[in-house]
Amino acid sequence: MPEGKRVQQMFSGIAGRYDVLNHLLSLGIDFYWWWRMARVSGAGPGRRYLDVAAGTGDSSLALARRGAEVVSTDFTQAMLRLGPAKFRRKGLNRLVWASVGADAQCLPFQDGAFDGLTICYGIRNVEHRDRAYAEFLRVLRPGGQLTILEFSRPRWAWLRGLYNWYSLRLLPRIGGWISGDAGAYTYLPESIRAFPDQAALAAELRAAGFQGVRWTSLSGGIVALHVGLR
Repeated sequence: MPEGKRVQQMFSGIAGRYDVLNHLLSLGIDFYWWWRMARVSGAGPGRRYLDVAAGTGDSSLALARRGAEVVSTDFTQAMLRLGPAKFRRKGLNRLVWASVGADAQCLPFQDGAFDGLTICYGIRNVEHRDRAYAEFLRVLRPGGQLTILEFSRPRWAWLRGLYNWYSLRLLPRIGGWISGDAGAYTYLPESIRAFPDQAALAAELRAAGFQGVRWTSLSGGIVALHVGLR
């Protein structure tokens, strides 16, 4: 089965439990990651952003809270159905929810439509990243910024050991217990351990045509933030 289709099926199965499980199992650190992403992205009033792989909308919320208009897409329709209600509860209206199940390799938007583009924890699941980068460049205006938030290999040996224990043993058990479905999170050890090599990912962005590419490790290297300019 193609990787993209397999990921769609996995996330469709857990969409209704996604928020509570992820916040609990990340111990709330994910809120810090969203905040850093939105801050680094340069989002602000009068700016229009495309959030690819938005999931249930936490990354989009972080952008909207800084005043940006956000167009949110995801690979999985089940995720997209949950996001708009979250925005309404927060009293935010700077959102156009694109329920297109967007394929990052073929975005349904005009050239130069966005000031910025973000993709959080999704680039590792794109089958043909070179095609996705070409699309990212196409829909960004000149000078627009791409911001990628992605898992990375923990920096320190003790943290790698702790992360291995957590991701391989504890997380699937707790996720299954909370959700009431023992198999609900069996995909996660594979998913969150699919660490893109950070230097290689930066080199890919440069080769694709992005300028000023840089990346910063967060939380001891558990995730990293990549930035590149159109």
